[in-house]
Amino acid sequence: MNRHQIDLGFVRGGFRLRVELNLPSSGVTVVLGPSGSGKSTLLRLIAGLEQPQEGRIQVGGQLWLDTGRRISLAPQRRGVGMVFQDYALFANMTVAGNIGYGLPRKGRRQTVREWIERLHLTGLEARHPHQLSGGQKQRVALARALAREPDLLLLDEPLSAVDVYLRQRLRDQLLAVAATLEQPVIMVTHDLDEARHLADQVGVMVGGEMYRFGLTSEVFDDPGDVESARVLGWRNLLPVRWIEHDAAGGEWGRLNLARDLSPEVAWLGIRPEHLRIVDRASEGLDARAVRVRELGAFRELQCRLTDGTPVYLQRPWNEPLPAPGEHVRLGLPTQHLRPLSEGLGQVILHRTQVVLTGAEPPAADDGMHAVA
Repeated sequence: MNRHQIDLGFVRGGFRLRVELNLPSSGVTVVLGPSGSGKSTLLRLIAGLEQPQEGRIQVGGQLWLDTGRRISLAPQRRGVGMVFQDYALFANMTVAGNIGYGLPRKGRRQTVREWIERLHLTGLEARHPHQLSGGQKQRVALARALAREPDLLLLDEPLSAVDVYLRQRLRDQLLAVAATLEQPVIMVTHDLDEARHLADQVGVMVGGEMYRFGLTSEVFDDPGDVESARVLGWRNLLPVRWIEHDAAGGEWGRLNLARDLSPEVAWLGIRPEHLRIVDRASEGLDARAVRVRELGAFRELQCRLTDGTPVYLQRPWNEPLPAPGEHVRLGLPTQHLRPLSEGLGQVILHRTQVVLTGAEPPAADDGMHAVA
């Protein structure tokens, strides 16, 4: 089984990026993180739209980059298909022309026809980009990227420009396409639902560092550090001020964890669906109900602990909840509490290793929107 190895060092101004990445031969890897964390720069380096000061990229059996040997294939010679956030379609070309751009003349028409059918673009062949909806543009850009049979597909927030309803449909289409590919996909996004829906594995980037990398279910269930937890949407975060063997606490109270904690634990986290309202004599934390929000199939109760720390509890819509202002006792089951460190987390899963350091500066609009 071919694996894809990326080792890059990039410096621009006061910004430094270092990446070591070993991808499996297929599947979707989603990189999450706030703006400026280095996600898009990573894709541009892989595609050849930015040049690193040092590094090596080998995809399958082909060497794309080796600065030590002065090898650097031009973007058009790398086996990359890339879909940009703004899709970067050629305004003067039709849908068929965009999809067929860069393909060998022999067999081009048949390839274009196949991808038009596969991505449900039949009847739009002669239209230009300004005549297409956001979803149609996204599918044309994806068809153009895939028509070249790339060794690696890079997606830079491809669903951010469409509305919520259409985004769900496009996720399903993208997932169906990805399931048929024999090449890996790297996608960057801010959207947690997209990551859960599409990713086989997830990387969390914060300030240019890859804090967490692993299987999607494992990363979302156990972030490992507080910065990754915040990126992954964890809101119930309790700062730990002291540790006493199997107990930890802070101004918010004390919790017995039934296991010893590492001295590196700086926070405790728990997902809102795991919190419970218990009787006053039970183990837990005192709190006051603040408000209840209706969220479709469940309701969310916001509370404040005695020190003012906000916590959130989610329960089925038909389960009674206390009214705002009532005092409650919150149970935090120890099996669902996650100890979190303050700093960088590094994880190796399925022989996949990622190390990334640095921070991404604001990206300049340099007009580099060519299709790889």
